[in-house]
Amino acid sequence: MSIQKLIDQTYSYFVEAQGTDLADPYYDDLLDFLVVQTFLNMNDHLGVCVKINDMDTEPREQMVLAIADEYGNKFVETVLGYEVALKKCC
Repeated sequence: MSIQKLIDQTYSYFVEAQGTDLADPYYDDLLDFLVVQTFLNMNDHLGVCVKINDMDTEPREQMVLAIADEYGNKFVETVLGYEVALKKCC
């Protein structure tokens, strides 16, 4: 999933969750995703690393996978220090 799709999906969840206890967590995740995207656009790799390491586990994993989809596993390994497991087929 692309970063933009992750952002759009989280925004949709946030809108649907209005009036419930889930609205705030979705909003927090949305803001985190937008900050990471901004840092990536600015080529601020340190900012990306700091922000990602500060995120909750599930949204962090979603963002790392989205970054891997857009920038590649090598980028995730060298810049973020995460290893992305490859899916094996059959």
